Amino acid sequence: MKQMKGVVITGKNTLAVSDSCPLPEEICPTGALIRPLIWSPCTSDAHLCATGCASLPYLLGKAVGHEMCGVITQVGSDVHDFKPGDRVIVCAVMPVWRSLEAQDGHSKNRQDNMYAGKDYPDRGGSFVEEYYIRDADMNLALIPEGVTLEQAVMVPDMMCTAFEGVRQLDTEFGASVAVLGIGPVGLMAVRAAVLHGAGKVFAIGSRQVCFDVAKAYGATHLVDYHNEDYIDQIIEANGGPVDGVVLCGGSEKELSKGLKMLKNGGTLVNLSAYFSGMPIEIDPAVWGFGYGDKTIKGVGCGGGRLWMSRMAQLIACGRVEPEKMITHRFHGMERIPEAMDLFLNHDRSLIKPVIYND
Repeated sequence: MKQMKGVVITGKNTLAVSDSCPLPEEICPTGALIRPLIWSPCTSDAHLCATGCASLPYLLGKAVGHEMCGVITQVGSDVHDFKPGDRVIVCAVMPVWRSLEAQDGHSKNRQDNMYAGKDYPDRGGSFVEEYYIRDADMNLALIPEGVTLEQAVMVPDMMCTAFEGVRQLDTEFGASVAVLGIGPVGLMAVRAAVLHGAGKVFAIGSRQVCFDVAKAYGATHLVDYHNEDYIDQIIEANGGPVDGVVLCGGSEKELSKGLKMLKNGGTLVNLSAYFSGMPIEIDPAVWGFGYGDKTIKGVGCGGGRLWMSRMAQLIACGRVEPEKMITHRFHGMERIPEAMDLFLNHDRSLIKPVIYND
């Protein structure tokens, strides 16, 4: 096994650049190696760091990261659609497309990545010198002409997660949608809801930097959750509870708040990750005492070449401008811990950072 540099979690709230990240001597026939050109940390990386990988202890000391674009340096003998030198978007979740789960229409339920609950001794996350994936044809996408690296790196998780959530919300044209939590995923959910034909779109947050982008993405109402009666304000402005809710942030308590603003017969899509180990309690009244016909979906990132390619086309055609979310820019792998500190310290000027590999 070769070794290379990468950024690893070393304990609670601590990261470091390590020289001991694994890289296989040979790649599999369907695999590829990608040299990163740009990275972006995520709140899920920050949650792992804040807890010292308490929920996934095998990741302690392993490279983290799952949002990256790069250039292919090597492909296996059975890779047909990509070649060295191609600039690509790298899938965040790596579905196993030759699995029974994929055949059953649930490709996300079988994944080949560091977060899937299995420790892979030959690889970790994407904050490394060279990233190894085992199904290049299915889990890479070419960066379209005219799409920048800053735009492309928002595709693997921010866009693929938010647009998947809104797709599963399955609302009608003109429906009202509330997005609770307008960090980067929530902001992309605002844009996705607008493109999906929503009428009133309520962007619920507290930071002006996020409100500004939400407005640019088409939100019709900007709502500060620090106002005690903000749910009543939404219901009044909408003329009743909203048709759909996308939950993109906050604690376990937010689920009941989302249900409170949701109409009977509506759908709440949860895109938040909960690593605290605390139970999720639902106020029976906001769920119609159990028979309000309110659907709750826990939705993960959509993955694979086709989904990423479609997201990239939305950028290429001018439908989405994800670079509006980038608030901080760094250069060099050694700056990744500094970028992650923005999350850990809850910097209110932060939406999304990027790090160039130069």
